[in-house]
Amino acid sequence: MFQSLGHKILLVVAVCAAITLLGFFALYWLTLEQNRALEQHRDLPAVSIKWFTLNNAVHRATWAQKAWLESADDKFLKQRELTWKNEIHPAFEQLGLLYKKSRVWEGERSVERRAFYDLRLMILSLENLQQKANTKVQNNNSETALLEWSNEEWPLVLKISRQVEIMVRWQTNFARQQASELQQGLSGLGIWIWIVASVVLLLVLVLALFFAKRISAPLRQLRSEVQQVINEQQRESRSPALNSAVSVEDFSENEDEVQKLTEIFQLMEDVIRERTELLESSNRQLDEASRAKGMYLTNMSHELRTPLNAIIGFTEVLLESIGDEKLSAYQTDRLGRILKSGRHLLELINSLLDLSKIEAGQMEIQQNNFQLENLLQDVMEGLEPLLQEKSIEHELIFQQDQQFLLFSDAGKVRQVLINILANAIKFTEPEGRIEIRCTQDESGIDVAVKDSGCGMSEEQQQHIFKVFHQVKVAGNAPQKGTGLGLTLVQSLMELLDGTVSLKSTIAEGSIFTLHFRKPNSKNSLT
Repeated sequence: MFQSLGHKILLVVAVCAAITLLGFFALYWLTLEQNRALEQHRDLPAVSIKWFTLNNAVHRATWAQKAWLESADDKFLKQRELTWKNEIHPAFEQLGLLYKKSRVWEGERSVERRAFYDLRLMILSLENLQQKANTKVQNNNSETALLEWSNEEWPLVLKISRQVEIMVRWQTNFARQQASELQQGLSGLGIWIWIVASVVLLLVLVLALFFAKRISAPLRQLRSEVQQVINEQQRESRSPALNSAVSVEDFSENEDEVQKLTEIFQLMEDVIRERTELLESSNRQLDEASRAKGMYLTNMSHELRTPLNAIIGFTEVLLESIGDEKLSAYQTDRLGRILKSGRHLLELINSLLDLSKIEAGQMEIQQNNFQLENLLQDVMEGLEPLLQEKSIEHELIFQQDQQFLLFSDAGKVRQVLINILANAIKFTEPEGRIEIRCTQDESGIDVAVKDSGCGMSEEQQQHIFKVFHQVKVAGNAPQKGTGLGLTLVQSLMELLDGTVSLKSTIAEGSIFTLHFRKPNSKNSLT
């Protein structure tokens, strides 16, 4: 009956609403029980009980006084004193606290305050009369004291009793009035509970219908889209495994959308499995092509470097030869160009070979401890001719009182520094400035290379580490280079477990920061 997901949600929400209604009914039943309990106990409030206790204690003290006056037995005197001490005084104090705590003297009941204090004066007068009787008994005037008891003390006790009855009657009337008001309030509360329950039930049903449509509609749309994807794939691949008897328009109002969607997803899983097999096959072909490319680059680099080294070597020999036949200025210039071009080509071949080794995972690193400060100074001495050619000012800044001991591959670090500094020199205008700052903290050592070149935009910074990518500066001639230097820097830093980052501003310059992580204790001892 309830196969549709929307109908199931509607059923669940309806059950929840029924449970909520039962909860409100239970609350209403509890309020009725509380009303019955108040009805049963309204005639016995705590204040009334205290008044009865006080009245009984006053009578006991009075009759003990009379018995003592008639018999002169001290046990009745002690009984009277204990009654005053243990019953009358504590009861009156507790009554005062109860009245103050419940604040019954406010508003219409302020008359009770006067009656309460009048009663207090009567009890104090009774206590004084009994104390005076003690003096008369000590003076052997027992008959006079007994006569005063009959004429003064007993009428005062009767007056106290009548006053207590009045107080109890007022208290009872107030309790009944309060119970009536409470009963009316509880009845009103019950009505409101039924109203709230009805409103809640109505709202829950409306929300159930709303969310049932909101939930089932996306499922229907998802199913249709998935079916369309399967149909398109079926038309493209014409695979018999993807034949489906499910139609997009085949929808009834009371069907299980989740079940239908599950069936379609199972079909889609077959599509994904077939696509995955094709991708895996393509990946294997790409891996084979990549290995073939690496082997080709390695072999070609070896075949190119052999004659290229011979060309560079013979050119250097010719330039350094000393004999009877001296080279002319024209010949020296041409040989110099050959030597410079050969070295540049050798550098390009070495960079390509290094990148191919890193991609193939064949680049080996040899780690040892060395002073980064000495390596930096050595690299700067090697780049001194390039700096002098453009009259670029440079400065090495090391953090004071720090020893920059690095555990890494010194040759790879030298290669990274040369590429970074050569790049900074290339893009720094003549008579510019390059600053190399070395700092270290708990995480490792940072080498920041700051130049005063043309800088880069954010878009250019996103592509700066890509292979064969070169920054184009507006208004300037294209810079010489292959676009491999920074790519090689990034690859080598990742190989050395370090990072390279860039901050650049157009017309202000760039800052390349190399971060070498601090070695662990095991490496430090190696």
